[in-house]
Order: sequence, then structure tokens, then C-alpha cells
Amino acid sequence: MYPAPAQRPATGGTAVTAAILALLGGLAAFGGVVMYAANTLRFDSPWFGWGIVPGWTSIVTVLLLVIDVVAAVMLLAGAALILRRRKAGPTLVILGCLGEIGTFVLGGLSTVIQLLDYGLPLSRQLEAILGNSSINLLLGADVDIHWAVSLFMMVFPVLTFVLAVLPTTRRWCRGDDRRPAGFGAPGMQPFPMPQPGMPQGRAYGAPQGQWPRPQEGYRPR
Repeated sequence: MYPAPAQRPATGGTAVTAAILALLGGLAAFGGVVMYAANTLRFDSPWFGWGIVPGWTSIVTVLLLVIDVVAAVMLLAGAALILRRRKAGPTLVILGCLGEIGTFVLGGLSTVIQLLDYGLPLSRQLEAILGNSSINLLLGADVDIHWAVSLFMMVFPVLTFVLAVLPTTRRWCRGDDRRPAGFGAPGMQPFPMPQPGMPQGRAYGAPQGQWPRPQEGYRPR
């Protein structure tokens, strides 16, 4: 059987890019939670909307903030571990990205249910439905952010997730580029080394004998 082809050594481009995006995403998520708390105190609003919105909505808000904090910690820790080439780094980044994507979807569904309860048209409330990204928590209290910008920001956690699950990222974190290509690959067998006292085979193209000598007394004409 032919040996398995050797994999190219990981260059680290996808891993470093995933780490940078995870670092930025973690800072944005954590900053969004901090800004939510600051705006609540600044406007003297009830925490998590207690008394203003239905009770189940306040519970969802608490859940979303907790997920945001956990996701931010995972993204920051995962980015640091990837840069230190630890195998757990991509896993933490993947979980953090799933948390960020999950909060965006869950927040949108919660808003849709509230709008349906009040009988409001969904097509005219896209800012409320899609305004659940980290940039809305960071700037939403002072800047009117269009729903398309909020939706576009979700490209970054999706891209970070894709980069973190790529095989090249995981191979780089395992340090595969520190070994020669093909070293230790399945099906690859080392070249046999000569052993003392064992007969050696002839090399390809080596003469198998000598030319016959001319007989005695033979002379060319």
C-alpha cells in the first residue's frame, strides 16, 4: 500500500487571525455588559427592565447578560491560549462564538414575541429585533445604529468560529509545524538504516560483475 500523503506544516495564519478576532470580540462583549450597567445607572432605569416589561423578558435579559459575560471570558482566554499555542484555545473560542451568536438569536426571538403580543408589525421594528449585537450595547444609548450595521457585526463571530474550527488552526496549536512534513504521519515508514554485520544490497545501476578479460594470445587485427 502507498503511504498517506504528508500534510503541509501549519503556518499559523488562520490561528493568529482567529485569536485577534476573538480578542476583539471578547473585549466588545465584555464592554457591552459594562456599558449596559453604566447606562442603567445613568438613566436611573430599573435593572433588567423589572416592572416595565413582562417578567419573563427580564429573566431573558439576565440570561443574555450572563451568556455575554461567559462568552467574553471564553473568547479572551481562548485568544490568549491560541497565541500560546495551547490545544484548548480553539475550543474556547468556538464556545465563545456560539455564545455570542446565541445571544443575538435569542434576543431577536424575545423581541419578536413581545411585538406579537402587542400586535405591532415586525417589518417596522427591525432595529429592535436585530439590535442585539455588542455594538448596540456599547453605543446604542447614545448613537442611533441602523439594524443593517448590527446584523453586519455578526459576521465577525461567524468568521471567528470558522477560523477556529479549521484543521490548520488546530494543527498549529498542536505544534505540527515544529516537525518535518510527513514526520509521524500515518502510513509513513522511515527509511531502513543499515545494521552492522548485515549484507548490504546493491544500489540501482551498480555493475553486477566485471567485463570478461580477453583470452591469452588474442590480438586485434
